[in-house]
Amino acid sequence: MTPSSTKRESTFGAAIGFLLLAVAVVGLIVSIFLFPQVFESVFWAIVIIVGALILISAGIAIISFLLIIPMYAKKGVEYQTDVSYDLDDVKDVSGKMEGKKE
Repeated sequence: MTPSSTKRESTFGAAIGFLLLAVAVVGLIVSIFLFPQVFESVFWAIVIIVGALILISAGIAIISFLLIIPMYAKKGVEYQTDVSYDLDDVKDVSGKMEGKKE
């Protein structure tokens, strides 16, 4: 990186954003101490919502697994019979066979 190819941009906007974030966090902490019953209500609402999302996700996963098993059993495995799958025939990206043991 040479000095002629570098460009310095202002980070003033990001600094203001971090300052606002710090003020918001301090305000949140102060409001928790001033109004603990509001914090408790919000906390339990968040716990219930997260719990519901976990239960819904688990239900969707279980239903998916139950549907996938018969589909997988019916489909079977498909592969080509007229192709060699020998690892000795694998070529690197350039197409050369360097270092091949013969």
